[in-house]
Amino acid sequence: MKKSLEFDSILVTGGSGGLGRTLVHNLSEQGYRVWNLDRNPPANIEPGEVFLPADLTSADRIGEACKEFLGTVGEGGMSGRRFCGLVHCAGYGGPYQEITKVSLEEWDIVFSVNIRSAFQITREILPFLAEQKYGRLVYVGSTLSRKGGSLSVAYSSSKHALVGFVKSIAAEWGKFGVTANSVSPGYMNTGMGVREDQVDDHRKKIVSMTPSGTIAEPEEIARVISFLLQPESGYINGADWAIDGGITAI
Repeated sequence: MKKSLEFDSILVTGGSGGLGRTLVHNLSEQGYRVWNLDRNPPANIEPGEVFLPADLTSADRIGEACKEFLGTVGEGGMSGRRFCGLVHCAGYGGPYQEITKVSLEEWDIVFSVNIRSAFQITREILPFLAEQKYGRLVYVGSTLSRKGGSLSVAYSSSKHALVGFVKSIAAEWGKFGVTANSVSPGYMNTGMGVREDQVDDHRKKIVSMTPSGTIAEPEEIARVISFLLQPESGYINGADWAIDGGITAI
């Protein structure tokens, strides 16, 4: 159900597939104007969605997209639109392989998508949010933000870095009415979450090691993100929310 939103423009990275697509759909239904920053266009554009093509490994293109977005919100921009904040949903895991087989190029790609792009976009938008004294920043981590992962050294390292990044943003910018939090999902029913192409019986293994005995649907994660974007969530700052069926609790 749509509702009147004072801060209704939100930037979402990786909004064209998996969790990002579910999130964009939900935010659109709630009345947000969603700017989807992704390399690939979505199959269908949601009402109020604007697609901004961008390869998140390209610092130049990220800078251009941020300027385009910021030029349309707030004073002097799109009439009636105010900037809520950011959901950094984009992520790249790379292939499952031992550290000795991870190339520097592969390492850099994983870090570019998962943490460097988050840093660059956040750096661009923070002054704008601080000036209006309101902002909600949510970053999507992983269970591997909290523990190590065999054959996932680059991905796990980048997701650990993301949580540290979030805590630092919270410490620096909370005084301006800007909150920063992360969500760390467990395995989801998405192409990136269940990798039968790379791990034999992956779904069965996931279920067996998850205390709840389930795999999450993207909707379950999207609901928590939506909650953290609300004005009423302003006292939640610098937190990492595990949504993993109990995997990291035991």
